[in-house]
Amino acid sequence: MTTNTDFLLQVLSKLKTFREEAKLTPIEVEQKLILGAGWVSSVENGEIVPTLDVIASLLSVYNKSLTDLAQGATGTIPKIYRSISAVQDGTGIKINFTYSKYDATYRLEDATVEQFNQVVGALRDGLSLLMQPNENGEALKTESVANSFLTAVKLWPHANPSDIWWFLVSRAYCDPYNHPSIFSRLDFSQSWKRTGGWALETILVKHYSPELAKHGINLFIADTETRHRLIDGLLVDDRLEADKMDVLLTVGSGDSEKLIGVIHVKASFAERRTDDVPMSGALVKAGYISPLWTMDCKSSPSTNPNNKGELGATYSGVGDDLRSAKRKDIETDRYFSGCFSYNSKTLPTPTDFKQSKAKVQVCNFKDPDDEFVKFIVTERARVKGELGI
Repeated sequence: MTTNTDFLLQVLSKLKTFREEAKLTPIEVEQKLILGAGWVSSVENGEIVPTLDVIASLLSVYNKSLTDLAQGATGTIPKIYRSISAVQDGTGIKINFTYSKYDATYRLEDATVEQFNQVVGALRDGLSLLMQPNENGEALKTESVANSFLTAVKLWPHANPSDIWWFLVSRAYCDPYNHPSIFSRLDFSQSWKRTGGWALETILVKHYSPELAKHGINLFIADTETRHRLIDGLLVDDRLEADKMDVLLTVGSGDSEKLIGVIHVKASFAERRTDDVPMSGALVKAGYISPLWTMDCKSSPSTNPNNKGELGATYSGVGDDLRSAKRKDIETDRYFSGCFSYNSKTLPTPTDFKQSKAKVQVCNFKDPDDEFVKFIVTERARVKGELGI
């Protein structure tokens, strides 16, 4: 992402002057410092903002000092380079972030930079608690991500939730400057895969559990002991793995608590086939509730990425069937009892597609009393009638 100011460009361009005075070519400098091809020219042209150790190494080759480099430079001192930032653009903001080799931009209407900072600040403030001793690090990271996202959808109820998750919260988490300095060496993209998954489960529970409680339905993330206890009471022939159960639906409490379903939570469909289909298929076959709850995130790296999702085209039952295998898994094979996407670009199952055995529905976070809750309440009545639970 290009963030260089005139000051920084002046400083970096002086490295070229120093190199030429030393009568060295870029290739010769790269050979001396064992740098990959193109690094020296990219730094000199301001295409790459180098770390201090890179600058110091280059200066050592040219027999120059940091004082020599800064001498004579004028202009505004550059801001800290961030992998995600926002600028006001009329009534909206442009969120700029690195996406593979691209400087990408996502425009969010009816938003301000102050609100953007509030969302990122919620993440940063939560992560700062990791500095306190004897704290559960994974729980703090999960809660920080969940709070940041819920802050965003409250500030921007008109926004596509999946875009907020994919283009803002995930990128902000991977910006090392939002984490305490003691974690500066970590690869946050790897940490995100685990923390992001747990945070989505937390978001689901925070948003919907109070509403479902009004209907006598418990929605929660269970510990290992509770999952095993509840599995033992299931009327399912297949062997189920407790650690694959994301978020549970139960009725009752204490010794009389009974499992009525499992919600499979995914940011995208990448791991769904191997991790969720066997269990979900067994639960659906036995009459339990087993929907897929997803952000349906899918985009390709570009300067203006489009988070189009993975479910693709729909089918009315007439003409050529162009549906993806992922959509057929739900609508035709009913590996899940339903699918709820929080990507506004996901196409819901057409009302005139009478052959569908399960539906894809699109929701948001404006009101918890939505189609997801209506589905769970209806399914709960069916489970009570069919299984007596």
